[in-house]
Amino acid sequence: MCETPAMTFRSARLIGAAVAALALPAMIPATALAQDPAAVQAAQDGYDRLNRGDTTGAAQSAARAVTLAPDSLDYRLLWADALLRGGRHAEALDALAPVSGVRDYRVQSRIAEAATGAGRTDQAARAFALAGELAPEAGARAYAARAEVQALLQAGRRDEAARAFDAAWALGVLPADDPANAAMLAVAVGDDARALDAFARAEARAPLTGATALDAAYTAKRAGRDADAVRWFRQGLNSLPSNDHLSPQRRHEIGREIETLERRGGFNATLEHGPVSTLSSGGGGEDVTQAGAEAYWRVGGYRNGRPLDVFVRAYGTLDAPAGYATGGDSVQGWVGARWKPFAATNLVLEASRMVAIGDAARDDTMLRAAWSAEAGGDLRYDADSWTSWRLYGDLAHMIDADQTLGVLDGQVGRTWRAGSRDLFTLGLGATVWHDSALADDTSVGAGPRLNWRRWFNAREGAAPGSYIDLGLGYDADISGDRGGLKVRLSLVY
Repeated sequence: MCETPAMTFRSARLIGAAVAALALPAMIPATALAQDPAAVQAAQDGYDRLNRGDTTGAAQSAARAVTLAPDSLDYRLLWADALLRGGRHAEALDALAPVSGVRDYRVQSRIAEAATGAGRTDQAARAFALAGELAPEAGARAYAARAEVQALLQAGRRDEAARAFDAAWALGVLPADDPANAAMLAVAVGDDARALDAFARAEARAPLTGATALDAAYTAKRAGRDADAVRWFRQGLNSLPSNDHLSPQRRHEIGREIETLERRGGFNATLEHGPVSTLSSGGGGEDVTQAGAEAYWRVGGYRNGRPLDVFVRAYGTLDAPAGYATGGDSVQGWVGARWKPFAATNLVLEASRMVAIGDAARDDTMLRAAWSAEAGGDLRYDADSWTSWRLYGDLAHMIDADQTLGVLDGQVGRTWRAGSRDLFTLGLGATVWHDSALADDTSVGAGPRLNWRRWFNAREGAAPGSYIDLGLGYDADISGDRGGLKVRLSLVY
């Protein structure tokens, strides 16, 4: 479940059914002996028919009883019960209209149920609120409170739903004896703290399973409680059948959540050849062959999509035109930190100290910002091929040298999955390079792209978190002189 999930209406149906169960039982009127004998007989016939499941006949008999004794609340409630059990919610509302102002739990709970079934969510919310005030015991008050919040949500009145939920929680009406349902309502109104409280209470009774466990996992993820989120994701995966409730693609998406949350660091290595303006290497220009690696450690977990990493990095030039340093003399090191400040936007801010390892390297301070957006780069199991695209922008400034480097790259193509782990992509791309230290500081190239990616390193329940990536491309010069063959081999671990 990609993340930020709305509450499932499974809970709404449970709430509605529970309130209906409280509202619908029919009874022989306590005042029957004081009524017109014909009215009593009609009511008794309606009660008998309702118990046999004949809702149509029960409604007709109850309607006769109300006609003969219009002041009898019990007969009117019997009529409403027959209509409600027959699914005739709008007619039940009409039957209850003459007593809609009566402050009686039996009346208001039936009005609430009828309004819910008729799609009159505003009226249902009002009736559930009043039913909660009049409810005779704690369970009924909790049912009414949950149903009121759900009705307000369905009416699009989310702020009012949040206030109603807050009031019910503050008064101790919620979470009551159904903390799992209360937790899902808390998620729906945006109260993750209380949702986690209620999920914990539910788990104290029994391990969370199925969709409830997945709801709890996404809530824990948003709260930055990575270990709880991973545990609940796995419980949800293990308790839901693959085909009945979770498709292979959905299981993969949840597995990707697990892999992301469990990651505490990583290692990347790159070998590339071409017209390079690689910010990771601090420079570029003509055709060169470079190699580099980076190790990073995550500080404080995933932080709901705002991770903070510290890293060490080194790049060197293996081959270059005459006049460029190669081998050990070219090795450049970095020590720094990077931060992704926004959960929904892949913007990464980096600050690092450049350390001269080779004689031709430099000591400097680099400030860097990178942004990317993409679709189709991960494995998919709901299709054999799909359209994929990627946009990437990277801008760095070296303070002492007063040099600015930039790359803007975009590509679009078609991706095919081969087996369960390999992806092949064929497409077109364009790249813009910028180097303020060069006379011709901006160049543009475009051309075909071919890419192979092999995913591996899957753990229990988690999607594979590592891959080998081989990219081939050829850029024709549009402006500048950065055209030519481009080859990049990467390991992301």
